[in-house]
Order: sequence, then C-alpha cells, then structure tokens
Amino acid sequence: MKQLRTSLRVALSVCAVTLPVLVGCSFSLTERMLCADAGSCTPTPPVVDMTVPPDLLNPRTDPNEAGPFQVASQELTVPTALGLAQNKLTLVWPSDDGMTPSTKNPSYPLVVMLPAQSLPIVQLRSYADRLASHGIATALVKVSDERKQVGYRDSVLALLPHLTQSSEIKDKLIADHVGIFGYQLGGEVALSALSKTKLAIRSALVIDPVAVLSYVEPLDGLADAASISQGQDAPLMILGELISKVSSEPGISPCTPPGANFEAFYDRTGGSAAAITFGGATLGDFVSAYPDSCGLASADRATTLRLAVKLTTAYFQWTLLGKDAAKDYLFGSSWNLDRSRYGLDQVKKGL
Repeated sequence: MKQLRTSLRVALSVCAVTLPVLVGCSFSLTERMLCADAGSCTPTPPVVDMTVPPDLLNPRTDPNEAGPFQVASQELTVPTALGLAQNKLTLVWPSDDGMTPSTKNPSYPLVVMLPAQSLPIVQLRSYADRLASHGIATALVKVSDERKQVGYRDSVLALLPHLTQSSEIKDKLIADHVGIFGYQLGGEVALSALSKTKLAIRSALVIDPVAVLSYVEPLDGLADAASISQGQDAPLMILGELISKVSSEPGISPCTPPGANFEAFYDRTGGSAAAITFGGATLGDFVSAYPDSCGLASADRATTLRLAVKLTTAYFQWTLLGKDAAKDYLFGSSWNLDRSRYGLDQVKKGL
C-alpha cells in the first residue's frame, strides 16, 4: 500500500507538469495554474489596481480619435483693453467629468485658436474638442472688430501673457508650452503674431492663411511671415488648398488672392516648415459650414475636415506634449498612407 501511494504521488506530479503542455498551456514560476478539469488550464487572472483610472493604464493617443479626457467649456471674462467680443473668451479644457478642468495634471499646454473672418468660433470646436480630449487646453478667440487687423494681432499678443501670468487660470496653464492655430484671416493673424514674439508662442499650425483685404488697419502678413524662423522641434505647419485661388461663385473673383495664399506664406517663411496640400478641397472644407462658395471641391468635405483635425492634433501632440510618435502622422508611414489614399501632397524645408 505504501508503494502504491508513492507511485500515485509521482504520477500526479508528472501529470501536473505534462498536462498543461499537452493541452497548449504555458506558465511561468510567477503564475499559479488553475485547472478546472483535464481539458482546460488557464493562468491566474492578474490583479488590477482599481485606484488607477483605466485611461492611464491604456492611454488613447491616436489623433484620429478622441483621447482619454472628456471635454469641458468655460467662459472667461477678460479685460476690456484686450478688445475681445463681449470681453469674453471661450476655453475648452481636458476634463474628468465633462464640467470642470481635469485634475489629473496640475497644468496643461494651451493652443490659442483664431477663426476665419466673420466665422463664429463654434466652427472651430471640432479642432478644440479633439485637442482637449488629448490633454491640450484651447482658447477660442473672437475680437470685436476683425477689420482692424493690426489691433486683432496685438490683442492676441496681449492675451497670451494675461492668460499665463495674471488670469485666474494661470496656474492651470504651462506658460512656455503655448501654440497658435489660425484659419484663413486667423491664419494670417497667427503668423503675424508668431513673427512678433519668439518666447510666448512655441509652435504654430495655420490652415489656408489668406492676406484678407482691410481698409481700416491692414496687416502685411506676407512681410511678417518673412521674419518667422522656427526650429526643427516645432516647425511651422501649413495646411491648404488650391481651388479657392482660381475659382468662386460665377462672376465673383476668387476667395483667395492668387498671390497671397498658403503657398506664398510658406515660400516667405524661413527656418523649418512644412506645407500640406489637400488636392480636392476648397477653402470652406476645413470647417463644417462656411458662408461662401469658393469653388467646387472634388474631395469629400467630411473627409477633408477629419484629416485636418487629425493632422492638427498630431502636430500639437508632438510640439506641445512631446510625443515624438505623433510625427509619423505628419511625415512617416501613416502620412504616406493618407497621402496615397486622399490625394495629399507635402513640401518641407529645414527638416
């Protein structure tokens, strides 16, 4: 009987080692096998720390999708001297609850966003919301009189130190990680602002910047662009199209001056820069609704907007959040896929 018990123990030991292998299971010394029967064998489930938010365990970084944060809006009252409409500024924050700024980080980078002429700031919310969901605060700026372009530019330049040094939200912002985004007239103003300050604005992306006529306080945006010289870690990025400089509604001149479109701005800038052309798009395709017809686009408008939001998000992920992997969407294999699928083109210098 004693010999039988010994033989049984040996047989069970051999089974414990060989059975998992025979049924395709493997394990390490740190795992305890759970074998409910001879036909199943699974490792002990890992212990999950329930105090760690799931989005930090598996961060969502794809700029083509919303990030790990919810989004919250805030209306901030600003000094009258800044010349903003109704003395208000709309801020869009990364949020944990959809109502208040997130407390996961003590402070966040900021992107100041400038819309096209006569366009309400709500048209830029698709860009602002995507950036905020990825951990970048945004400020949607609307001035009282866009015709006074020099004043518009100077309001932006005065707003930056106000927000990061004296406003009630200054402690929530990273003062040396500020970017600027501009669309159409907003793009010209953004580039003019960038040319006047080397410290306050770290990086800039503009969409279809246009030298819009003004009979009150006109900017010489192209001349200002000539003094821009960005470094390789935060090159100037320009997105644009060609249709609006050659066509518009019947009997009306093109929406974009042929000699003052995004190509002209790119040519004037020094340092590091890249320009992406959306071959089948027109000026109004970069937002959900635009008041004028600027030529008949051959590309799908929703696709153009989706790509522009993705590229914008990837650019600021790289330049403000330090995510080098985001460069792939701008210059690498992911960019090449978009280029071939959607008829995009790119030129770059200093990179």
